[in-house]
Amino acid sequence: MSSGRVLVVEDEVLIRMLAVDMLLDLGREADEAGTAKEALELLRAPGADYAFALLDLGLPDKRGEDLVRDIRETHKELPLIVASGEDQAEVAARLSGFAPIRFLGKPFDLDGLKAVIDRLAAA
Repeated sequence: MSSGRVLVVEDEVLIRMLAVDMLLDLGREADEAGTAKEALELLRAPGADYAFALLDLGLPDKRGEDLVRDIRETHKELPLIVASGEDQAEVAARLSGFAPIRFLGKPFDLDGLKAVIDRLAAA
């Protein structure tokens, strides 16, 4: 996995800011989206090249599963990290057909985020 930019999709501003700060601590720059619409616009922008996307499932304008499906229509190989407070086994079952994908429980910390990124890179 490249050390390129990361797309952070999170509607809660403070959580989004924290995630971006953590990514900066890990040596990665990030673009931010607060809605599914913003995320899709960033992904479809000319020259958009993300190492992976960190996604919240509870967005105001679209169900998380629908956003993952939309992303997979145009970015079949983009690694995704889904951050959710829901039961991880249930989320993994719902999204099992959308690999490459990893799951991160909320709330998460720097070590947890780094561990998931490392697992994603090793896949």
